Amino acid sequence: MIALIIVDMIHEFVDGKFGSKRAISMVDNLKTLLKIARERGWVIIFARDSHSEGDPELKVWGPHAMKGSFSSEIIGSLEVMQGDIIIEKNTYDAFFKTDLEKILSEKNVKKVVVAGVSTDICVLHTVCHAFFLGYETYVVEECTESMKESNKEFGLKYMKTIYGTKVIRLDRVGEIG
Repeated sequence: MIALIIVDMIHEFVDGKFGSKRAISMVDNLKTLLKIARERGWVIIFARDSHSEGDPELKVWGPHAMKGSFSSEIIGSLEVMQGDIIIEKNTYDAFFKTDLEKILSEKNVKKVVVAGVSTDICVLHTVCHAFFLGYETYVVEECTESMKESNKEFGLKYMKTIYGTKVIRLDRVGEIG
């Protein structure tokens, strides 16, 4: 089984405090990826930042994506459908202190395709944890972004080199099997 994990496609990181034109520009690609994943029966998981006062990350970035706020909501153009799973996370890693590992295990997932923002932060840390748990990892090049192109390039190269992540093009997603 394959799971698509869409990381942090929330208002804060698309059109909010840490939003960017780069994140906005990939939304249509993500919609295409979601369509492919749904057609193939993949497990769909949205991991979203959702912070409470005192979370360590707030010391670095200041208050953002606070639990229950509009900024922590998944953007409306990525339709969350019945059966999709939403994971709330309060670190860069979608696995850390969440039920993600349990969910993937229960659904017999062996491969994870990770997309979203930021390539060099939350996507990278989620891929890292997936790798350490033994999952085969994929990142779709046109479905992840960072604040700067150089950060995206760094993240993709790091995941490919250090974790053996397969960085693939959107038009090759159908080959994952």
